[in-house]
Amino acid sequence: MTTGSAGTPQRQGTFFISYSPADEAWASWIAWTLEEAGFRTVIQAWDFVAGSNFIDYMDRGVSESVAVIAVLSRNYQGSRYGRMEWQAALRSEPDQPDRRLLTVRVDEAPVEGLLATITYVDLVGVPDARTARGLLLTRVEQALEGHARPLDRPSYPGGGPAR
Repeated sequence: MTTGSAGTPQRQGTFFISYSPADEAWASWIAWTLEEAGFRTVIQAWDFVAGSNFIDYMDRGVSESVAVIAVLSRNYQGSRYGRMEWQAALRSEPDQPDRRLLTVRVDEAPVEGLLATITYVDLVGVPDARTARGLLLTRVEQALEGHARPLDRPSYPGGGPAR
C-alpha cells in the first residue's frame, strides 16, 4: 500500500483506484492527487509488482479500501476487470453504495447501466489541473462525510438580505 507524501498527515482509509489500462494516466493523476492530500491509495501501476497475484490484489484492494474510485471512460465501461471491481464495491455495502464506489468521469462517453445510477465527479472539460484537483478533493471529502453542505449560509432567494 502506498503512503502519502512526506510531511503530509495521513487520513483514515485507503482508496482502491479501478481503471482500464488505457486510462492509466488519469488513474495515476488521481492517485497522486489523493496522496498529496494525505490519503492512501492502491493502484495497479504502482502496487501490483512482479510476482504479485493480480486477482488477490484486486480482491484485497476492493474489500479493504474505504472506497473504490472508478475512472469512468468508454474503455472502463467495456473492461471485464473494471466491471468485477465496481460490482464488488457495490456488493460490499449494499445499503450505502454511494459511499463505497466513487466514480470520476474522464471522457465524453455516456455512463451506462448500473454505473449511471451513481453520482460522479465530472472532470470532462475542467480547464486546468488546479481546478480539477480542487474539484476531486472536494467531492471525495463530501463523499466521506456523506453530505455536501456549504460552509456559508445560502443567500435568500427572494432578493432581500439573509437573516
